[in-house]
Parts: sequence; structure tokens; C-alpha cells
Amino acid sequence: MTSKHLIFLYCALLMGLNNLAHANERVRLASSPALSPDAKTIALSWRGDIWTVPVEGGNLTRITSHAALDNYAAFSPDSKQLAFCSERNGGLQLFVVSAKGGTPKQHTFHTEGCRLMDWYGDGKSFLVSAQRDHFWRHSERVIKLPGTINPREELLFDAYGTEPAVSPDGTKVLFIREGTPWWRKGYRGSQAGQLWLYDTKSKAFQRIGQSKAEFRSPLWGPDGKTIYYLSAQSGSFNLWAHCLGARKHHQLTSFEDDSVVSPCISRDGTQIVFRHLFDLYRISPKVRQTPELIDIHYAGDDLQPAVTRKVLRGAQDVAFTSDGLEIAFVAGGDVWVMDTVLKEPKQVTNTPAEESEVLFSADNNILYFLSDAGGQPDVWRAEAKDVRQGWWRNDQFTLSKITDDADTEHRLAVRPNKAKLGFLKSKPMISFLKGRGDLWVSESSGKNARRILESWNSVDYDWSPDGKWLVYAISDADFNRDVFLYEVDAEKPPFNLSRHPDDDFSPVWSPNGKTVAFLGRRTGTEVDICYVQLESRASQESSRDRKLNEAAKKFGAARRKAPAKEPPAKDPPAKEPPAKDPPAKEPPAKEPPA
Repeated sequence: MTSKHLIFLYCALLMGLNNLAHANERVRLASSPALSPDAKTIALSWRGDIWTVPVEGGNLTRITSHAALDNYAAFSPDSKQLAFCSERNGGLQLFVVSAKGGTPKQHTFHTEGCRLMDWYGDGKSFLVSAQRDHFWRHSERVIKLPGTINPREELLFDAYGTEPAVSPDGTKVLFIREGTPWWRKGYRGSQAGQLWLYDTKSKAFQRIGQSKAEFRSPLWGPDGKTIYYLSAQSGSFNLWAHCLGARKHHQLTSFEDDSVVSPCISRDGTQIVFRHLFDLYRISPKVRQTPELIDIHYAGDDLQPAVTRKVLRGAQDVAFTSDGLEIAFVAGGDVWVMDTVLKEPKQVTNTPAEESEVLFSADNNILYFLSDAGGQPDVWRAEAKDVRQGWWRNDQFTLSKITDDADTEHRLAVRPNKAKLGFLKSKPMISFLKGRGDLWVSESSGKNARRILESWNSVDYDWSPDGKWLVYAISDADFNRDVFLYEVDAEKPPFNLSRHPDDDFSPVWSPNGKTVAFLGRRTGTEVDICYVQLESRASQESSRDRKLNEAAKKFGAARRKAPAKEPPAKDPPAKEPPAKDPPAKEPPAKEPPA
């Protein structure tokens, strides 16, 4: 046997071992399982795609393949289709695909997206949970969506509710109110999740069960009377059953080490599948058997692509360079930069810590940010390897720490560098709050740091355009908040600019440095924009005076313009001699009488 044959056999053996390893890969941490109506197949989300597997376990079958996250699948009542949610076109939108795979079709296009809960029993509509026009807490609403493209939403009731489940006949909805995060266990109190029932015909609400422990994830049995849910009455979350109208609640599982999550039920009611720790389990609620682990495997090629694509969502703390050509932002806890045309982000930080408050220096050569790297919040700076190429063309960045102490730094700002000022002269400076509200300034390297304001409460502040002054709002010992002016490099006390018994806050400078604006209460509870003219002459002028000056300037400028030159007079056209009257015609001669 030649050496070439040996090399070929060796490579073939390695490939075979590699494929065998993939064939034996056990699937862990699958999420959002859904059972087919006949309880024979499970749809689940794993590694960002939708897959199916027999309920007894076995090898996965891929249904979707996309770089974006696909999740929350649900079988149609006839088992022929799978609906799921995906971020592939922005937001969490609803898609439908054949249960055997194929090209998904997008059904919803709302900018806020939605989370699919289930199909209605007739297969013509979807039950979804979404946030619509409601601020902050308790913004989730239960919505019915027709199975058309870009459907018109129907709000089932105007009150918040999470984890809804629709009855087999479509007339009742179970849902949860209040509740703590799903990973928390052992909580008992007023914020515990409550199980409610809503009747779409009578418009009546009914609370199911009274307990200080949490309720979660309700499900309907096929008879429309039996319900299943998760409860922490036994410590960890376990699966319980209850018949509406009866008093007893029956515990179906008894896990003690950790909770049951993400339960689902088949439409025939013969199987319930849920996740416990890293694996999926199944149980027959009618037989009340011990939960059985579902052994799931993946047999296929390596799922790690040569090029990793990331969908950056939830970008925050955005900052622009002074010319507006580049953007820095925080996404996924890391700092990114990109230009405004190509828009291909470059990752500046890649740490398990959280970064925030990005800010470019005045010359755009330094990027400041806050980071928890090292176990404590500090101010950091990043510099591109070749800043002349722009941040977006660099792949290497130098990171250095500016502050290094246990205090919490926040509210970064860059001092304008238009004048030579005091001991720091023209060196770039940054400012930040430390601790409860002390205001500090330092060189961009962290040297010559000094505290210029000591405060027990957080300060709103802004630099003047020339970098000589600070305007800030601070609360006194009586909790009254006023606006102050402070000359940074002068030994002078701050000047109270607002002096009002109500709160004034969020001061900012005008671009020309002659006006300070802030928010304040002057009439009742209404908050208005107030401003102060810093030049005495401007402050003595009324709004009519300013309009009068503007009108005079406009009028004078218009009248001072040189009059337009008249076109040179043209010679009058030569007069034509008057036309002579034609000779008078002689009257025709009369004929003599006969």
C-alpha cells in the first residue's frame, strides 16, 4: 500500500469519527416545545432554529434554517403547518411553514412584534401576546390575530395579562397576572403570579385558586374543563391539574432540585411535554405516570458556520463623531462602532462585563465608555490602531482604564477644548460623577483628577461651549433642586441661577453659550422649558424688543441694497411717413334716361 493510500485512509477515518461525534451529539437546552395534536411529534427551538422530533425521542429534523432566532413554534390543529416567531425581518414576527419544512411565509408586520401562544381550535386564527401603546409595567395584552397576511388585531380585553391559553372552543382564555421572573423560585407574597380566567362571551373575569405561591404557564385539557398549570406551592415549580368548579388541585410532578418550565399539551390531552434543567420530559396526565426523559440527538454536519453572523438588537447609549460620519453604541453589553453608509459594525470590546455610556472625544480619536471589567465600574478609553482610516475600518483597538477604584462612575461628558484653561491648559478633559453624586474632572489619561463638586445626590450637568463653565442642577438638604453656574478654574463659589421653591433640573447650554435652558415648574404641576439669558442686555429685552430688532435689521438690510439699474433707453423707432389718403373715387356716371 502506497503512502498516498495510507493518507487517504487516515483522512477518511478522521472524517468518519467526526461524523460519528455529530451523530452522537445529545441535544440539551431545547426551548419552547410544542406538541402535535396527535401527541406524536414535538416541535422545538434549538440553536436558533425550529426542529421536530418524535415524542419518544430520536434524531432531530430541521424545519427552518436562518441566522436570526426562530422560536415559539405551534402546530396547526390539522398538524400540517407550523407557526413560529422569528427575528429575521426585524422584531419578533409571526411566520407559517409546512410541518415538513419549506419556505416560511411572514404573517405579521407590526413594528413591536408579538409572541405566538397557540392556534385557535378552528385553525383560522392565532392567540398572541404583545405590547401595544402601554407604558412601562403591565403593558402585555392578549390579542387574537386572523390567519391572514398582515392581519387586523383584535384585543380580547383591555387589561394586562401574560402567558395566555385559549380553550378548545375558543370562548375562554386563561392568563397570568403579576409574577416574578421565570428563573426565580420560592417567592411568596403579593407579587406572586395569579391565575385568571376570562370568558369572551360574558366578558367576565374569574380568579382560579388562592395562593401566596406563584402560578405560571396555564394549559387546557381537551374537555375544556380540566386545566394544567405550574405552581410553586411545593417549593420548586411543578405541574398541577385542576377541574374548573372543583376545589381540589392535584400535583402531577414532584421535582425538588429545580423547576418545571415551558409545558405544552397535545390537543388530544394524552401527553404533556416540559423542560426540567437541561432536558425535555413527557408525562401522561391521565395515567399520572412518572415523567419520562426524552432522549434527543442531532445527526448531521457541524452547525458552526465558518462566518458567524450576529443580529445586534437593543442598541443603546448611541454617540456620533463630531462630523456625524461614525456611530458608537452598546449592544449585548459590548461597545461597537460603524459608519453611517456601509453600516457594518466593528466590535470594540468583547468581555463578559457590561459596557455603557459611549462618548467620542472632541477630535474623534478617543472613545470613552464605562465598563464593569475587573469586577468594578470604571471609566475606560479605546483607541483605534489607525484612526486616520476611521474607526469602522479598524479591527484592532487599544483599551485602557482611566479610573481604578471601587466607586461607581457614571454620566460621562467631554469638556470642550476651545480655550487654554488653568492648570490643564489645552489638554483634553473628561468629567464624570462618582459615588452618590460627586462631580470629577480629569485628563483623558486619568491623570490630574480632581473633585470639583461634592454632592449626596446625583447631579444633572452640562459644559459651556467654551469649556470654562459648568451648569448643573443639584438638590439641597430640603430636597429643593436648583440650577447653578460654576466657573471651573476660578476660585469662586457657584451661582444659583434659578432660585425657585419648586424643582429645576436638566440644564443645557445654547450653542453660542449665551443662554441656559432647563426644565422647571412655575405653575402648579406643569413642567415647562425655562431659559435664562446670561447677558444683561439680552435679559432686559422683551420678546417684542427682539422681534422689533429683527424686523428693523431685515428692513434696513433690504433698503440698503443698491437699486437695480434701469436698462439703457433705446432709440425710438423711426417714424414712418403718414399714409396718404387714397384719392376719392368719382361717383359712377349716370346713364341718360331712355
